[in-house]
Amino acid sequence: MILGRVFILLGIFSFMLTLVSNYFDIILQIENKSEITQLGQFWFYFAPNSLQIAEAIVSRYIDPCSALEVLNCSGFIWHPFISSVLLFPAAPFLAVLSSIFIGFGIKKSARKNATNRNTNSRNV
Repeated sequence: MILGRVFILLGIFSFMLTLVSNYFDIILQIENKSEITQLGQFWFYFAPNSLQIAEAIVSRYIDPCSALEVLNCSGFIWHPFISSVLLFPAAPFLAVLSSIFIGFGIKKSARKNATNRNTNSRNV
């Protein structure tokens, strides 16, 4: 039940970020710029230091090629994978993310409620 509520809260937060990203896109259209807000730009606008820290952490500690010198390969998690995701349009990406979080949250809450109902009906 708690996990379901956490997912729903994450979904609501993602939805609010979607609205802010849509606002940025509207401002760009009003200024006659044929651009959209990318996920990386959106993240950089609100927390530029965390973006740089995340890249350093992923590149140095999470990427197996960087963490294990035995592999002798170049990193592949941040470049090209995460850097490609950061080029996605922010509003649609965040909208899909919020719907996934809310869907998981509702599913978890419904499953927990069904389990509680079954347990209560057996005790009567």
